[in-house]
Amino acid sequence: MPSETTQVKVVVKARPLLEVEETKGGKNVVKISGDKISVDTGGKEQTFVYDGSFAGDVKANQLYKDRCEPLLQKALEGYNVSIMAFGATGSGKSHLMSGTEDDPGIVPCLNHSLYKHVEEKAGKKEFFITVTFVEILDEQMTDLLNPHSNEMRVRQHPQLGIYVDGLSELVANDGETLAKLYEQGSRARKMGATDVRAHRARSHSIFTIHVDQKESNSSKVGLKSTIQMVDLAGPSDPHYGSEGVDSNSSLQAVARVIAALGDSKKKGGHVPYRDSRITRLLQEAFGGNAFSLMFACISPADLFSQETMVTLQYATLARNIKNEARVNLDETTHIIADLREEIARLRDKLTTNSKKEDVMKMEDLIHDLQIAKRQTWEEKQRLSIQYEEERKTNLANKGILEWVMDSMRKGDKEMQEKLLLLQKEKDQLMLQYKEKRKAVDGMKEDLQKKIAEYSKMADSGKATDASTKAKVTAIHELKELLKSESERLKEIKQHLKEVTEKQRTEREDARSQNMMLRGNAELRQAVEIEERKKIEMENAIMVEDEMERVGREVDFLRMEIQNKVEQGKQYSSEEGSKLEIEVAELKAERQVIALQQQVLEQEKARLQRTLDDAYKHHKEETEILQLQNFQTFRNYREVFEQQKSALEQRYRGLLEDAVQDAVFMSSRNAEMVEENQSLRQEIAELKDRLTVLEGQAAAN
Repeated sequence: MPSETTQVKVVVKARPLLEVEETKGGKNVVKISGDKISVDTGGKEQTFVYDGSFAGDVKANQLYKDRCEPLLQKALEGYNVSIMAFGATGSGKSHLMSGTEDDPGIVPCLNHSLYKHVEEKAGKKEFFITVTFVEILDEQMTDLLNPHSNEMRVRQHPQLGIYVDGLSELVANDGETLAKLYEQGSRARKMGATDVRAHRARSHSIFTIHVDQKESNSSKVGLKSTIQMVDLAGPSDPHYGSEGVDSNSSLQAVARVIAALGDSKKKGGHVPYRDSRITRLLQEAFGGNAFSLMFACISPADLFSQETMVTLQYATLARNIKNEARVNLDETTHIIADLREEIARLRDKLTTNSKKEDVMKMEDLIHDLQIAKRQTWEEKQRLSIQYEEERKTNLANKGILEWVMDSMRKGDKEMQEKLLLLQKEKDQLMLQYKEKRKAVDGMKEDLQKKIAEYSKMADSGKATDASTKAKVTAIHELKELLKSESERLKEIKQHLKEVTEKQRTEREDARSQNMMLRGNAELRQAVEIEERKKIEMENAIMVEDEMERVGREVDFLRMEIQNKVEQGKQYSSEEGSKLEIEVAELKAERQVIALQQQVLEQEKARLQRTLDDAYKHHKEETEILQLQNFQTFRNYREVFEQQKSALEQRYRGLLEDAVQDAVFMSSRNAEMVEENQSLRQEIAELKDRLTVLEGQAAAN
């Protein structure tokens, strides 16, 4: 097929200035006028020209209509399409692509519009639409629609092009299914790591829609196309084009590919597509067989002017990239036939002369044939059903089946997402707390060793003033460091306490609104038991930490006293008694905590028994009520059957009477017709006689 040369289109989208940026004194340094955009960098203004520039007040659906709808038309004509969001972290890429319920993003708009066009062509063409959704984080790929643990690799098929081997491809028969799959994959992406925000900033995602079409009742070769919706990772450093600066190596690879293709000085050289998986998957989008559109997302605040400049510079390079787009024919049937013919030829050859090269070639051909067979509509449908069952199991194993699959109201979604973020934040704080506590314990042990060494050196009498001073200085510095780290540990603990309290409050709100608990009584009980166990485990950890803290404070106090004694401090009897009282109080506090814990355990056991009895009683009442309802239903059913039988009998009687009446009326009607005829005859005779009489009267 002839190809069409086209440049990568670049559109700049500036997000609005945030309230927090204005609070910090941030200023808008970006000016947009038509296709031109100017950035003020410290008094020096630089101007760039692109295929379009849009300010923060422009909605995503308007951007879709102006810039993406024509590309959808191209996809329906058989061309590949790639729409990418590129820019620094916090520049609005994900919001542009996904949007919100009130302001749908590019992807939801395209999903809706795609099936609108499909419905318009119904009867003339047949469409078969499938989707894949992959995330790439630190060169590791995750199937967002079916998060399995199987290996996935980027491969290149001689006829089908670049694809991800092992990625689930699901059928979307309507727009609702397509939208639901995108939403479910996006939710699964949020569950990817302990730190949600860091995870989202470092990961790329590609939502691909595969559109196969053919004319109805025709043997003509059909068309196929792919629509890539790409959300590229945001850099953690403004110099993300530089080697070794940003930790996201795949983003560096994207920058190198853009530079290699768009920089006039580097054109014609090696393009490092194979440096990362994301660049391999975007090989058609950058310099390949596709119509490509890049949204360069920027922040207008002066605080991010450097990130904005770097984004615009790479956007300028991307605009110089040329692609060769061509219509993609669906030649799957011919490809399968050719591969089978080639395999048969090789098989005949191997029967007479077996060579290692031919055997390897045949294995490759068989592998290509298996891949090609998976491209038929029937096989894709079969595999989609298989993946649908697999993904429920995989999501359940990860504990996120309900979160991903459940279609909830807006309020439910917001509540669950808030709880999710709080749990992630709490997990991260717990990790920080454990690491910091371990570091503090290590410092205390180190301090105790240094004090012991100092005491041993002082007792030997061989210590010089310089060595004594050095030891004392080291002990003092370590004590200061220990003090600051202990303060930091207290801050983390306080933050953890606040998050735990906030999480508890949100859970109570969720319960009160009946959002989190659905289903029958047994399901609610299971959920409550699971949540209660989780809270009890967290409380047990907190109590254990508190007990350890008391013990460490006692040990630290003892160590402080020993240090002062070794340094020559003399304690009066009053000071000694005061210290003994403090130690006794700490020991008593520890005993009180242990006793309180024991009482709480007993109270917990009592409440557990009460709850179990209540659930059991409720279950029995529910069963009795169900039996009563069933009996009532049976009684109503019997009355209904009796009334039905009586009505049917009455109806049959009325029907028989009506039939008899109809027969009688029919016969009576026949008799009346005969009587009518005889009357007419008599009237005619009377008329004749009257005529004769009138004639006789006239003659007389």
